[in-house]
Amino acid sequence: MAVNSPADLFMFELSGMHDAEKKKAAWKGEMVGQIREGNLQQVVRIEQQESQQKVKNLEQCFQALGTQPRDVPCLAVDGMRADYQQFMSQNPSPEAMEMFTAGIMLKASHYGLGSYKSLIDKAMIMGETRCAQLLQHNLVISEESTGRLERIGHEMSQRVMATA
Repeated sequence: MAVNSPADLFMFELSGMHDAEKKKAAWKGEMVGQIREGNLQQVVRIEQQESQQKVKNLEQCFQALGTQPRDVPCLAVDGMRADYQQFMSQNPSPEAMEMFTAGIMLKASHYGLGSYKSLIDKAMIMGETRCAQLLQHNLVISEESTGRLERIGHEMSQRVMATA
């Protein structure tokens, strides 16, 4: 995809975020089966459902723009997933795996926060109000997700590391 204008940049970034959310939903689906801790497992299921909702919102944004997502792979999410897979190949203890899972999900959530804030700003400047509203909804979901992940990560660390 040629990026020759600010509008092209917006489409490039929006398409990358679409790819990111699709990948995060699939990745979280894989994670759920590896987690034994009930609260974290529940959070990952919620996160997966929210990623699926964010994909739907992004697709509605593309519809409002009268276009389709471009093929823009999100290398940031690919990298986080590769980190997760590399860590898992070390056969970590269940506690270490669950703490790492909460941490990598928090990193992915923070990536989403920054991305959505930037996309909302561009959509508003471009006068794409409907798209901006959908992106704002995704930002709110991401903010709630970040808070939830921070809490569960802290609780797990406190519980596990206090006994170490």
